[in-house]
Amino acid sequence: MTNKWLSWVRANDKEIFDNLEIQGSNLVKSTSILVEIITNYGELLQEKKQKITELEHNGDEISHKLYTILSQTFVTPIDREDISKLTSAIDEVLDYVDGISERFILFKIKKPTPYMMELAKIILSSSQEIYTLVKLLNKQKDRNKLLDYCSTIKKYEHDGDKIYRNAIAELFETNEPIEIIKLKEVYDNLEEALDKCQDVADIVEDISLKYG
Repeated sequence: MTNKWLSWVRANDKEIFDNLEIQGSNLVKSTSILVEIITNYGELLQEKKQKITELEHNGDEISHKLYTILSQTFVTPIDREDISKLTSAIDEVLDYVDGISERFILFKIKKPTPYMMELAKIILSSSQEIYTLVKLLNKQKDRNKLLDYCSTIKKYEHDGDKIYRNAIAELFETNEPIEIIKLKEVYDNLEEALDKCQDVADIVEDISLKYG
């Protein structure tokens, strides 16, 4: 009887981890399109931006589904607060990616800078690490690997900070105030997206240390 009861109260474990994995995959798709936008700038820009927005909406739906599952689950595989924080942090990365793509159109950016390309590629690499993290999260034997991936994401964020500072320094050497404002807004959001990736890594690191 006890085993059957435990099986019932933990019946949502797989669904929770599956949805986190889907959320991670959704993020990688979004960041991949962002890199594509910058690589082939101007080519189907509106269509690609719309695809990112659709993925952002998908992310919201996945987050909502996870919150619903948590509210209906008596015993969760890890603290429900940790799961909630994790899905929220991943969703925030996606929000910033959508915001970046929107600013290219809204501000009528003529041409992305090499710094923007570098930052976007780092965001993509970080999102790929996040996807790996959520896939490993339910595997107890891989807890040590989680810390390695978290460290990699933090290194990416550190590298991104250097690129961001160089980009801003170069930007302020120009004499076009309107362009400075527009480009700085894009740089700020790229940098914030990387900060949010580190937030994900921090949360997973806490989970790993708590349950490892």
